Amino acid sequence: MSTYTIASYVPSDTYTRSFWEKEAVRERINLDVPRGFPRRIDSPLAWTGTEVGTRESEWRLDLTAEEIAFIDAALAKFEGQSLYRSVQYESSVSIICLIANYEDLSQLSSSTFELPAAFSQRLRKLSDQLYKGVGFQLIRGINPSKYTPRQSLIVYAGLSSHVCPQRGFVDVNGKGVVAHVVNVQAGGRGPATTAPAFTNIPLSFHTDNCEIMAFFYMELATSGGETILSSLWQTYNELAAKRPDVLHTLAKPWVFDSFKSYDFQPPRHVQPLQRLDSDKVPILFRFSRYGILGWQRKRNPNLPAPTQAQIQAADAIQFIAMKNAFKLPAKKGDLLFANDMALVHAREGFEDGGNRMKRHLIKMHFRDPNQGWTIPASLEREWKNVYGSNEPDGIRKETWHILHEPGLEEQSQVNG
Repeated sequence: MSTYTIASYVPSDTYTRSFWEKEAVRERINLDVPRGFPRRIDSPLAWTGTEVGTRESEWRLDLTAEEIAFIDAALAKFEGQSLYRSVQYESSVSIICLIANYEDLSQLSSSTFELPAAFSQRLRKLSDQLYKGVGFQLIRGINPSKYTPRQSLIVYAGLSSHVCPQRGFVDVNGKGVVAHVVNVQAGGRGPATTAPAFTNIPLSFHTDNCEIMAFFYMELATSGGETILSSLWQTYNELAAKRPDVLHTLAKPWVFDSFKSYDFQPPRHVQPLQRLDSDKVPILFRFSRYGILGWQRKRNPNLPAPTQAQIQAADAIQFIAMKNAFKLPAKKGDLLFANDMALVHAREGFEDGGNRMKRHLIKMHFRDPNQGWTIPASLEREWKNVYGSNEPDGIRKETWHILHEPGLEEQSQVNG
């Protein structure tokens, strides 16, 4: 029996070795890439982990003490706190109180989270690296322990608005803009089954179906749990050179199970690999190993079973992405922004220690419309649902979950 028939969400070491042993003796396939697709993508967004690990200045920004003070001032003004400043005027001291008093976090933007122009421009330049550089950015220097949970979200979204000005919804309902990534099964409590993202197992490489995905590292695990990034475009180049048959498989229709009530979230009929008529974005790659293999929740037998070609494609993406991956050296308080249209991300397994949910990341979706990245017509409705209005009158109403609540993970899109 072929090892491909026993593929699992988390590949074993034996399974991984078997993949590479087969690749080592595989005869070259006399097949071109799918019609209209590029034979190679030459871009800074196509990289290996070894390469990008030596270019830290291209993806890491360290906040200065002055900039952190600017952030605290912007937070205080947004919250309507009293921010006093002494000004000498005609031999007397005048006290100026700046009060903004924004109650609704939906009002967060670069104009309401006010930063000095030079600092704002420094953050704004990160967008170019996200879309034209290595595809990810890490901001270091924030200490979430000194803020309340609400203040942490204000700082997170406020700073992010200076990097990428448009927020996206992260849930199936098209209302929530915040997802708390925690181990809901910690200590043996919580639901009996859930998606891999909300446990402590390793996450396979996947995309999140957005433009820019962001994490705020509120708390790290006791051990493990590192975020792993890999270039989709590098994976594409290697597949085009050695496994064009996989590209042909990815360019055909697939069915991803939601592993939820279909009234709430039906299966997704997708073409994982699509060609775009754009110099900026030559291809669009959307993928989730979980969507075809499941994990604690099994794939609906009434859906088409994954073919051997699809399982081979899923393996090729996983193992080639891992070969070229970069393990992010994230610390508590870091902000990560990653181009979800050019990169895939994964996670190492972790231990929280004790019975509590320790590791805590807050996920948000963003985009920068000024970068002019396009999507195929088939995804226009999905992008509108993520980044557009969610009310009949064209109004956009956002729900901000300050804290994780039991069951909130069920509202997340299929990921992992």
